Amino acid sequence: MNHLAHLVLAGDDEGLRLGALLGDHVKGRLDRLTLPADQIVGIDLHRRIDSASDRHPAVRDLVTSLQPPWRRYGGIILDVLFDHMLARHWSKFAAGSMDEFGAEIDALLAAWSGELPPRLERFSRWAAATGLWGRYGERGMLAEIFTLIARRHGRTSPLADGLVILDRHDLAIEQAFLALMPDLLELSRRFRYSMISSI
Repeated sequence: MNHLAHLVLAGDDEGLRLGALLGDHVKGRLDRLTLPADQIVGIDLHRRIDSASDRHPAVRDLVTSLQPPWRRYGGIILDVLFDHMLARHWSKFAAGSMDEFGAEIDALLAAWSGELPPRLERFSRWAAATGLWGRYGERGMLAEIFTLIARRHGRTSPLADGLVILDRHDLAIEQAFLALMPDLLELSRRFRYSMISSI
């Protein structure tokens, strides 16, 4: 899953939301991280969500169905396209509007400005400037995301053309997402219930 889904799955807790974003920027063992406890729980949840998503039968079947060279990059591309599907089905999985949600996330990141890892700091400024959170449903936004991922990836790859996968497999991606997201919501709910009481 990508940023938007991780944030929704983190629930309303600000520390867990920060951890949901830090999960892509912080490596290593959780017991060695010098961060607030709720952020560490959020990072742990992020890792569990990624693992569960990668192992989910609907996701594995979808990745396997992709033809080379797309199969190799399927996981990266589908992470973004699942956020697109979340935007498409927002009212099923999240409360309030995407714009309200995005304003909350932008405000949270701004409040922590200067304390975030440099790459996350840059990402937060870019997200606020582009209105990222409310635009995952837009093809233009997806194209920009795929271009940035390809640039960061460095090596020659088809990542910049990730919209090709959406165009070829829209229904299959939507079906996989609709099978996956309820399972991740339940995983997240159970995890948050068991962990937040220990903070």
